[in-house]
Amino acid sequence: MADKSSPYAGGRFGLVIDGSEFLGYVKSVSGGNIKGEVSVHELGPDNIQKKHISTINHEPFKVEVGMGMSEGFYEWIRQSFDKSHVSKTGEVVACDFDYHAQAVREFYNAHITEVTVPTLDGSSKEPAYMSVTLEPETIRYRKGDGSQITPKIAPATKKWLTSNFKFELGDLPCSRVAKIESFTWKQNLCKDEVGSFREPEKTPAKVEVPNLKLTISMSDIEDWQQWHKSFVIDGNCAEEDELSGAITFLGPNMEKTLATIELMNVGIISLEQAQSEANKEEVARFEVELYVENMRFDYEEADA
Repeated sequence: MADKSSPYAGGRFGLVIDGSEFLGYVKSVSGGNIKGEVSVHELGPDNIQKKHISTINHEPFKVEVGMGMSEGFYEWIRQSFDKSHVSKTGEVVACDFDYHAQAVREFYNAHITEVTVPTLDGSSKEPAYMSVTLEPETIRYRKGDGSQITPKIAPATKKWLTSNFKFELGDLPCSRVAKIESFTWKQNLCKDEVGSFREPEKTPAKVEVPNLKLTISMSDIEDWQQWHKSFVIDGNCAEEDELSGAITFLGPNMEKTLATIELMNVGIISLEQAQSEANKEEVARFEVELYVENMRFDYEEADA
């Protein structure tokens, strides 16, 4: 029988977990494919390689999200940052123009393994999106049933721009932090590969907390230089000399808090003047690199 399926306009993706909890629509999705691993046998006299599929590789999903997902999604991120090792089972649903489900990729026992925060730049007017990587143990494909996945109560969309942020660190002057370079928090997984199973279980391993690179107005360099001299040059870099702080994502009015990344045990690595050109009229700035031992993610719940 001929396939009566008709083409549909893509570009609309919904994320569902635990069978029914709608997490929201994502800006983009990539990965989430199933690939066979090929083993090659060199048999010698025939000069022909024999090949067969040995194990299966389930690619991670990478989704781009703003602040329009459900609180359940950001709670999953928070639990991941807190090393709670929470895995979720759910679906990535590809929809047509009217949000009717056309194709579904089911994923099982997925961990959040990466969260990338975009470059935060006070001079930018671009919308901000986090990139979140979900790594499942298994994936399955199935055809969508055509049902509309628009929730009865949609998550509250909060406008988030890359320019709307606040940085704090100890008692240092931070009101003139102009830019924070993009950074990625990572949770590594290790595979428990057992001979009788082609799809191994995945177990959380070490967490990688990124360094931060800041660009700051030269007006504030004196206090930062004093900390750099004490911490790096003079060697006062014990745990009690480290600082704590936060990166706060703000709404359009620069007052409403959308989310916060708390920074623990922060030390300074380097301080240098930003590159500048002669006869070019621009604000003089310096650059700082910091190490961070731990991060904690907090999401501001929607107003009742």
